[in-house]
Amino acid sequence: MEVKNDDTANKYMKWPVSFALPGKEMNIPVEAKEKAGKGQFRTITIDRTPSNVVAVAELPDASMAPVVRFSDRRLRRDLERDGLIPVEGTEDGVRFAQYDAIFSMGKRRGEIWIDLEDHPW
Repeated sequence: MEVKNDDTANKYMKWPVSFALPGKEMNIPVEAKEKAGKGQFRTITIDRTPSNVVAVAELPDASMAPVVRFSDRRLRRDLERDGLIPVEGTEDGVRFAQYDAIFSMGKRRGEIWIDLEDHPW
């Protein structure tokens, strides 16, 4: 999910429907292509995301706004310490992944993601 710092901005949720290794063709499911943008799926679009390098940090708690924003700041601090540079504009919001249902019991899995300009490896 991507959430801009302006709380009135739209929030975008994304789910992968296909994946391809670099240099390989991506096969998007036919049913997804046929239904996207129509009827009950009218707000759904299919986007291709180019490959990129992402810094990832585990969320220590549920994906609530204060936890997500704190974790984003902490990851940015760690990137600066390690000499890694976030892509310009990533500071305009937060991007995170949540792997468990919002009302699930027990430990939930979540991550903060920040795109990197470059990396030393």
